[in-house]
Amino acid sequence: MGLSVLLVCALAVILVVQVTIRRTINRYDPEVIIDGVWIGETDVSGMTAEEAKDAVESAAQSHAAEEIILTLESGEQGRVTLGELGLSVKDLDRIVQEAADYGKKGNAVENYKILRDSEEGTNSKTFEIEYQVTEESAQEALNSCLKDCLKAPVNARLTQQGGETRLIEDEQGEVIDLEKTVANINDLIGGEWDKKGGTVQAEVSYEDAQIVSEDLSGLTDVLGSYSTYYGDSDSGRTMNVESGAGHVGGILVQPGEEVSANALMEPYTEENGYGMAASYENGEVVDSMGGGICQVSTTLYNALLLAEVEITERYAHSMLVSYVEPSMDAAIADDVKDLKFKNNKEDPIYIEAVLSDGNIGFNIYGKETRAENRSIEFESETIETTESDEIRYVATDDYIGEMYTSSSGQEGLTAQLWKIVYEDGEEVSRDTVNYSQYNGSAETVSVGTASDNEEDTEKMNAAIETQDEEQILAAIQEITEGSSEE
Repeated sequence: MGLSVLLVCALAVILVVQVTIRRTINRYDPEVIIDGVWIGETDVSGMTAEEAKDAVESAAQSHAAEEIILTLESGEQGRVTLGELGLSVKDLDRIVQEAADYGKKGNAVENYKILRDSEEGTNSKTFEIEYQVTEESAQEALNSCLKDCLKAPVNARLTQQGGETRLIEDEQGEVIDLEKTVANINDLIGGEWDKKGGTVQAEVSYEDAQIVSEDLSGLTDVLGSYSTYYGDSDSGRTMNVESGAGHVGGILVQPGEEVSANALMEPYTEENGYGMAASYENGEVVDSMGGGICQVSTTLYNALLLAEVEITERYAHSMLVSYVEPSMDAAIADDVKDLKFKNNKEDPIYIEAVLSDGNIGFNIYGKETRAENRSIEFESETIETTESDEIRYVATDDYIGEMYTSSSGQEGLTAQLWKIVYEDGEEVSRDTVNYSQYNGSAETVSVGTASDNEEDTEKMNAAIETQDEEQILAAIQEITEGSSEE
């Protein structure tokens, strides 16, 4: 009887202890971290898990300005901050959750002791953290800070030297080995990091050029070649022609592949090498970004014709151009007009752009399969001309009274382009390649508007806007005679 009572009493004590422990634990919000808990160097006492995460991330950003010096084997260096590399805390979500669960999950007796210590202010628990950067967060910054130190791949190319085709070998390029470089950075900032920057070895791997020598092997025959003169000034138009040529030259076109000249050259922005220059728009000459690129497409068009590459899309200019005969041009106008061609050969073709002494030229390389006794030429024929008697009056900064022809009118014209085939010097066929129609342009008369009297300038501009010669002359007479009377 006495033993039974003792057992009952013992069980009662245990039950009371368990209830007390459980009540103590349950008093604490499972989402709030108890007092005396640190994550790394951040006191997260009394914070929710989300608040603790924000606080730890904020503390990590205090090290974001620390600089990492990336050193290549060549000795060249790049500099980048940890913030730019995307410094973060490894497994932070897991660590924060462990901090929130501390004293509330697991062994109840141990948790009770932890919570009592917390209440008495004697609890001290630090969850260690490790800093890191990831390949995803670091990729852009690494490429940016080292791009000028790395050797870019160089495509193989074909060119003419001494009347013969020469193959220039490709060269491999260097790229950041992202995985190894990030691992080296994490070796520095992981574990017992002193929270300072440092020097890290940047690892490099190698990549092949897009066009390697083997790709051009056997494509040494010049199938078609054509050039036009664009000048040697430092104008925006010169820059645009040279930039456009650079974007088109050096491409390899596979059999059956269709290519857009516009897609090769765009976007027409300063960042892509273009500037403002004159171009045709709605039958008028206006300044536009990339003005002059049509000479690139036109020169390419004629080289492709001579190579007998299939032309799938081509447009004439709205008005005649000076650098080729009618119907031998190919206009580019954003998404409205384009020059497209398709490699109809059994082998690839390679396009070389040549800039020399103000001339732009294209050589089309491939494997020559045409008979040696066969030759072709292209002939422009004017079918009809239309005279333009329109006169356009434009305001200038000359003084009122100055009036002169600044540009002669241009006749409208309809033309066609013939492809003529010869065998042993004898014509065997003559086929129409295209029909082209060009608008005439008005004669341009410049009219001065400058005056010390703003009202006279306004009156002159108003007269010019009418585009009526009688009203313009009357305004000039009224203003100049009024001035002479004074």
